[in-house]
Amino acid sequence: MAASKTAKSETLPLVRLPEPWKTTYELKVVSRENSHRILKLSHAPRQDDGIPPPEPLHHDSLLFTEFVHPNKDRIPPEGNNSAWARAQRALVSHWAWEGSTPPTVGQIWNVVHALVSLPPHPEIFRVTLSGPGQELLAQELQGVGLAIRHPEPSAPPGQPTPESKDHVNQLVVSQGAFWQGAGAPFGTRPPWVADPQLHDQYRRPLSEFPLQPQQYTLTTKFPDVRVHSYHPVRPAKPKPGSRIYSRYIPHLDEFFSMVALDYQNEEHLQLFHKWQNDPRVSKGWNETGTLEQHREYLRRAHEDPHQLTVLAKFNDTYFAYYEFYWAKEDHLGAHFNAGDWDRGRHSLVGDVRFRGPHRAMAWWCSQMHYLFLDDPRTMCLVGEPKATNTTVLAYDFAHGFTVEKLVDLPHKRSALVKCTREKFFQISPFWYTGEDPVPRNPDRALKL
Repeated sequence: MAASKTAKSETLPLVRLPEPWKTTYELKVVSRENSHRILKLSHAPRQDDGIPPPEPLHHDSLLFTEFVHPNKDRIPPEGNNSAWARAQRALVSHWAWEGSTPPTVGQIWNVVHALVSLPPHPEIFRVTLSGPGQELLAQELQGVGLAIRHPEPSAPPGQPTPESKDHVNQLVVSQGAFWQGAGAPFGTRPPWVADPQLHDQYRRPLSEFPLQPQQYTLTTKFPDVRVHSYHPVRPAKPKPGSRIYSRYIPHLDEFFSMVALDYQNEEHLQLFHKWQNDPRVSKGWNETGTLEQHREYLRRAHEDPHQLTVLAKFNDTYFAYYEFYWAKEDHLGAHFNAGDWDRGRHSLVGDVRFRGPHRAMAWWCSQMHYLFLDDPRTMCLVGEPKATNTTVLAYDFAHGFTVEKLVDLPHKRSALVKCTREKFFQISPFWYTGEDPVPRNPDRALKL
């Protein structure tokens, strides 16, 4: 990868692993070639770095370009929407290295991590490899699902198959595959949900074992709640107080994380009690009460296998409370044909210092990300915002939800909203910063 001239110092976003690693990498512009920058990912230790990653995730000689637009003369006509044509219209990044040892899959995963932090955040992009062992590396990337081989030329019925060799030895990477954990070197769980403390009360991490078998049970809560459901047995909840999710938010230079609430922890209980008695919060939740009443509320939730109570924080400051639930045995499940692994969520921001779209866009997609990653069988997320709450509906629409219908719950008329796994990872809304108005139509975010 020859460079035409040396680049001046430029500021690019940091790349940081989630907690507890928090390892920091810098994107450096090492040169320019034609009109695009050539980049290098370097380890840049900081005082707040955590534990070392399982392997070095930077390669000293690996250089890669920022996204480059395809040659206009070689872009297929719009009338050809085959997999080959879509890939040919995609942006491309060129990767090259020296020495006898090619980058590891984990090091390539971190390069993708860096690229998806840069605009324009395409749904898919092409990659060329250049260096010793490139054929083996290409096979490994396909083997873990982080990349696929560039599709062969094709055309709609009745049109001639294009003659092209531009695709030879190219790979296609999807942001959705990256955000689902493909190629990440952190074990069987994606890095954002792979915190070692999650199962440290056991002799060995549960993530080392195969997924639990599918067993079913019956839950009946009549007449108190409209629930009578035959559903899978739910897995054991995370240890109270354990971190269940973490992600670095580049535009905030902060970590967003979620912790399984511990109702026996005085700090957790006091936060819940304070927030629920805030008049602003009580308008939506209607859960004002004494400390003992709130302790009992959280105890019942802890013992209910269908829901998980969660506290969220930016860096070290708790700011929000969430409830995650399995939809099939929830009261919402009476209003639609809930799938076995569909999940939903309720949210409140208790600390007013953390309101605003620049933060909401970060935590909104993160809690959805967690719910899809926590169990790969979850194909759909649902919600039940008040039908007149246009602010919540706008955030939901921006992140892939659509309104299925209106439902009448005992305490409110709600919009039943749904988002599929496929839609969420097509959009991959992790780059929303809140600087622009909240997108009212998430389809506009798709980089097709």
